[in-house]
Amino acid sequence: MIQNKLNKKTFDEICTGQYEFVIPYLQRTYKWRTRQAEAMLDDFREFLQTGKRNYCLQPLAVVRQDDTRYELLDGQQRLTTLLILWRILFGGTKESSPYMLRYERDELRFDYLWGSDIQTTESKRNMDEHYMSVVCRAIERWLNTHTEADYREAFRHLLKGDGEEGKHLLFLWYTVDEAERHTTFAHINSGKIELTCSDLIKALLLSDISTGIADKSLVAAQYAEMEQTLANDRLWSMIQREDPLDNGARIDLIFNVVEGVTPEQYTQERRTAFYRVYEHRANLSTFWKACRDCFVRLVDLYENPYTYHYIGYLNYIHGKYEVRKWIEQYREVGLSGVIDKLKAEVRESISISSVDDLDTIAYGDGRVRRILLLHNIQTILCRYQALQQGAKEVRFAFEYFPFELLYAQKWDIEHIASQTDNPLTKEEDWTAWVESSKADYEEVFKREEVQKLCDEFEQEKKKETFEPLYKKVLELIEKGNDPVTNKDGLGNLVLLDGTTNKSYHNALYKSKRRTILHTVDSATFVPPCTANAFLKRYNDTLDAKLWAWTQQDYEKYLNDIKDKIGKI
Repeated sequence: MIQNKLNKKTFDEICTGQYEFVIPYLQRTYKWRTRQAEAMLDDFREFLQTGKRNYCLQPLAVVRQDDTRYELLDGQQRLTTLLILWRILFGGTKESSPYMLRYERDELRFDYLWGSDIQTTESKRNMDEHYMSVVCRAIERWLNTHTEADYREAFRHLLKGDGEEGKHLLFLWYTVDEAERHTTFAHINSGKIELTCSDLIKALLLSDISTGIADKSLVAAQYAEMEQTLANDRLWSMIQREDPLDNGARIDLIFNVVEGVTPEQYTQERRTAFYRVYEHRANLSTFWKACRDCFVRLVDLYENPYTYHYIGYLNYIHGKYEVRKWIEQYREVGLSGVIDKLKAEVRESISISSVDDLDTIAYGDGRVRRILLLHNIQTILCRYQALQQGAKEVRFAFEYFPFELLYAQKWDIEHIASQTDNPLTKEEDWTAWVESSKADYEEVFKREEVQKLCDEFEQEKKKETFEPLYKKVLELIEKGNDPVTNKDGLGNLVLLDGTTNKSYHNALYKSKRRTILHTVDSATFVPPCTANAFLKRYNDTLDAKLWAWTQQDYEKYLNDIKDKIGKI
């Protein structure tokens, strides 16, 4: 069995007339256009003006069939274009071709590459032939218009590798294990990925090219450890709002940080870090040491409750790729210094001059979600600090706020005491509300005025009959129960997942409380402060009412928000 490995071959080593590349018929078609062909020639021209010896082409992913015959999984575009350039520069026939491209189920395609029709604009058999013709004519135009030097002769020497400067075109030769052939082929041709940056860097670290890595088995084990750790969604959600690495792998983030690849650069070319590493491959041991340092620091930031929660919070509200910033800060000022800087950014994010400003922040203000999230985070951190000071082990549910759930679910800002304005619009929701409220507030529904409104609603279920019933029930429940005066204020708002919120159809407090208490005991995550509010943990008075959210509850809950936010 051939193990996946990375080697290098110059283009002139391939051009012996003996190599044959088999292109599976299910592979994507040839699709280069004028722009790609001209960009390749421009790159060759610039390379010839440098002092570098090798121009590194895109990797070739192959499965070995024998010493000179390979199935080509990735690299068709480049090999086809180079063959067109060879034909223009050297002429000849298919018998003199420097290598063979064998297209499964379409032997005529290779004949077309060497036939005269490729130079015409006449209709073609398929889109492959059309774009081969487009690229052929684009190369001819480029050579005819760039006359400041004899590029035809210069490119001949470059392709053959026999120029005085000793310059070569270099392919990174990635041999795929036969056992992984189908998986690699499927990924490449689904349009999802080519060889990823991490594939190539791993192969480079462990290949024969690498002479600076003394213990490759250790590197392989460390690499596997890093991949496994980064697969932890909780860690990943601390630093990424989603999986923006898309077609790459999470470990690419480490390589990008070490090589200074920005998100924009990574989006444009996902293998940028690999090309930078390959260019300085003589220093692979230094590169790997930097990767390990970066990884260890990232894990430190994850395992510290303060850095985990503050970085996770800032990432959630800003959606920025700033992990490199905090890793650098960690190197410069240490962990405690990072925490101080994070706190400053967190305070700035809610734009208040003092905690008393929280009295005026209400539903609809863009800061509400941030403040409610911070209240949950600070509640967790204050408990953590109390347990640490008490020399107790930290072992309790959700000791780390699960940011991954903020991205996986829809989260609402929910009123604890129901709004006076009825938000329900569907008959089934009106009916569910009435049935639930009857069960929870039996005495209220026995009242004559409520029974009359209920009868009117049952006779004709519409908004005009439900609204009076809703308002009257709310009025009677709140009467004498110290009702909340500002239902849009922070003291009446909590974070709640959209599924639970939707399930109780704007129910009254007693029904909401029962739903939340049931949810707390289920697999659904209820933010700790939401659970605390419905468990009445903020109101420690003996006369706390369990069937209503009162103004007293509001004020005690708001005071706790102020206290926790004030400790940042």
